[in-house]
Amino acid sequence: MPRLARLVVPVALAVTLAVPTLAVSASSGASKVKASPVKILTCAGTTVSRPRNFVISCADANAALTQTHWSTWSAHSATGTTRFALNLCTPYCAASPMSYFPRSSVTVSAPVSTRHGRLFSKLVVHYVYRGKARSFSFSWAGDPSF
Repeated sequence: MPRLARLVVPVALAVTLAVPTLAVSASSGASKVKASPVKILTCAGTTVSRPRNFVISCADANAALTQTHWSTWSAHSATGTTRFALNLCTPYCAASPMSYFPRSSVTVSAPVSTRHGRLFSKLVVHYVYRGKARSFSFSWAGDPSF
């Protein structure tokens, strides 16, 4: 075998073996990004992932998720089913009991970087009231505690 051919084969082999090593390093870096999941900010100022029960409106606790089961939770959004609790404020909020809407769907989305880490900034619940489909939307965008 000519001298040049003997030199090219080991160099090509070294390059081929180095490529998978770089791919492993790149993927391990990506998994570190996924290691810190997006969360939701609670009324107490702590963060949670996949909460079973969660008060949505901190000022009056007139909206909450109860008995929630999350089917997905990713870096972009999370979805689940919940027993949605809502004060319908009839005749007025202080005199109204909470109403519960079982088998409601919930989605949290729009993750943003905050001083608390990555947090979902939008919540939407779809529920049925008196036979009609309804939606409840909530946004933490612009909240000073965010």
